[in-house]
Amino acid sequence: MNFEINKDDLKKLIESSKKESAELGKIIKPILEKYNLEKKEVLEVCQIGKFVCKIDTEIRITEKPQPPSPDFIISHKNKQIGLEHTQILTDDASRYFKIKRLLEYSEQVFETKYPNTNVHATISILNDKLAFKQCEKAELAEKIADFVQWTRKETEFGFPDYITGIRTTRHSQVSFSYKEKNWRAEYLTRDRLKQEILKKESKISNYKKSEFELSECWLTLLIGSLSSVSYELNEMENYEMESKFDRVYLMADFDAKIIRIK
Repeated sequence: MNFEINKDDLKKLIESSKKESAELGKIIKPILEKYNLEKKEVLEVCQIGKFVCKIDTEIRITEKPQPPSPDFIISHKNKQIGLEHTQILTDDASRYFKIKRLLEYSEQVFETKYPNTNVHATISILNDKLAFKQCEKAELAEKIADFVQWTRKETEFGFPDYITGIRTTRHSQVSFSYKEKNWRAEYLTRDRLKQEILKKESKISNYKKSEFELSECWLTLLIGSLSSVSYELNEMENYEMESKFDRVYLMADFDAKIIRIK
């Protein structure tokens, strides 16, 4: 079956994508230039930038303070608003992030040991579990860096028991990805959402004591990062509920779908 692409529709789609990218850059660039942020914090800024693009492009991120202040200070309709941002995770999230952090460390080892070599490696771990002590982390990271290089060079070697496969492709930088075997996430329940909101509500009194003279406090809850330790939106669930926050939003990270809870 042949499908004819409408050139006008394609042009509109490309222009829309360029516009969204430009708007995101306008929102996040000032805060990225103002602060020397770690990788995790840069990701948070990008996530909140996408959130702002979706709900109101007139919002500006003005500050990214340290606790006990909220994660972000935003300006909206002449108001100073505290915006708290958190990801809703399953109880066994530490298992997943332990492997993620190991691979991030292994990236750094690879860059040092194999300079001027860019590669994207997708790494699978046996049963999505890898137990190791902190004192073993450096040696383990170096071994993984070597396995990636040998895979890239098509050198014959055998994987250790804890690795079930490595796939490498050309890339513009060094990037190691963790491929879960059982990556499907659970659906987010109303009770689990309420539990996370209540946990964050306990901090509102401290937010309002901050130096920023906040008019309101908002909460953005993030799910859906294509891993087993996050959650998926259930289209059949009614997530609306009351909260001590002035506004509460639920955002799916993968497609930036946003639901206003309050």
